[in-house]
Amino acid sequence: ATEEKELKEELFELLEDLAKLAEDEGQQKCGLDCSELEQERVLEVVGELEREPYNQVVVPDGITGEGAITKDQLTGTWELIYSSSSTMKYNEGLSGLAGGLTKFGGLQQTLSSSKFLSDVEYTEQLDTKILGADTEVKITGDWDLRTEVSLFTGKLSNVMTVTPDRVIYGPRSDKADHWKSLGPMNLLLLTYLDEDLRIMRGSTSTDTLVIWRRI
Repeated sequence: ATEEKELKEELFELLEDLAKLAEDEGQQKCGLDCSELEQERVLEVVGELEREPYNQVVVPDGITGEGAITKDQLTGTWELIYSSSSTMKYNEGLSGLAGGLTKFGGLQQTLSSSKFLSDVEYTEQLDTKILGADTEVKITGDWDLRTEVSLFTGKLSNVMTVTPDRVIYGPRSDKADHWKSLGPMNLLLLTYLDEDLRIMRGSTSTDTLVIWRRI
């Protein structure tokens, strides 16, 4: 328990330091302007966390399915605290609507699940530089959690998929199927989970990290 606390605190402190540095230098939130050296440091700490026995994510049994993470373990509202996605860096956020007079101000993900439906809603904050006001972008859709064989390890992995439906901003509500900027969140591997921390890796680039903290 002590070691768990130390490793988690190390990760949280590292990300908080990066966030403070980004704020002081006018950079993007959530690690979107991190250097390669900073990204490598985050990867190193995450790698240590993933190997610890208190990580709720284990390799599921290929026959019985035992050990697989359930949807109930993920439901709730999560705040993005770090992303090394090159697509998110390029688009300055998830929706791609930031840039020019607006700046990415943070992202939340709410996951709900019932017997028949599993809904996801992203809330992205956009800070308007001129007016000093915040604008919200809502992205709705469906999500699923399943086990698949990883191309990299050859082992069964917990895979989270998101199918976006609509992007809502201001008076507009557009179909999300043509929003390429949403791609990085649509298929991710779940590699670490505890009561308030969730770490995802890219399905095609496992060095890509998306880290969420439960609200």
